[in-house]
Amino acid sequence: MREADGNAAVCVSSFLSGQRKCPLGGGDQPFRPLKGGLDLDLLQFSDFLRAYNVDIVLVGSVVAVAGFFLGKLLKGRISDKCVVFLPFVLGIALYFAYGAIFTGNVAENAVLFAKNGLSCGSFAMAARVVVAQFFTKGKIVGKNELRAACVKELLAPYKALTDEEAEQIAEKAEADKEEAKTLIFAVCEDVSDAAAEFVIAALGKI
Repeated sequence: MREADGNAAVCVSSFLSGQRKCPLGGGDQPFRPLKGGLDLDLLQFSDFLRAYNVDIVLVGSVVAVAGFFLGKLLKGRISDKCVVFLPFVLGIALYFAYGAIFTGNVAENAVLFAKNGLSCGSFAMAARVVVAQFFTKGKIVGKNELRAACVKELLAPYKALTDEEAEQIAEKAEADKEEAKTLIFAVCEDVSDAAAEFVIAALGKI
């Protein structure tokens, strides 16, 4: 998890108090003045939220917060690969709890709950990237850039991808899943088939 995500309030507070730089990760980059670009940023953020149902946004937001603290707690105690996929495990677990409370029939809806839980994990990861990019680059990233940033985060335990590699994988994942998997194997030699499949499935929810 990125430190800027869980501490967005610190950045906001610093900005409002007149401090022009974010004191967190990437803090050497100045805040972009809000005048002029804010309307576009809000529109992009609104489009990002509209891509998800309300239940996914609600549960996914909880996953993002819980995942941040759990990631910090478990960092160094479990492998980085497990930390990266933690939001998706949390998303599935919390959505099952949400579904049991508000829908019932857990056994009957198990497949649907699992799919929605995966969406919650994807939302949580995407939301962290959106917040981090806003406070470090001063803008809300577009869909393509967002997907590429998520690819870099998902595959970080295997290799530090270049922007070009991440963009190519993100593009292939949307157009041809098999080609995307082949590309993942080409750039990340020790990635498992299951991990590659999971990365592509997660990107499908973003």
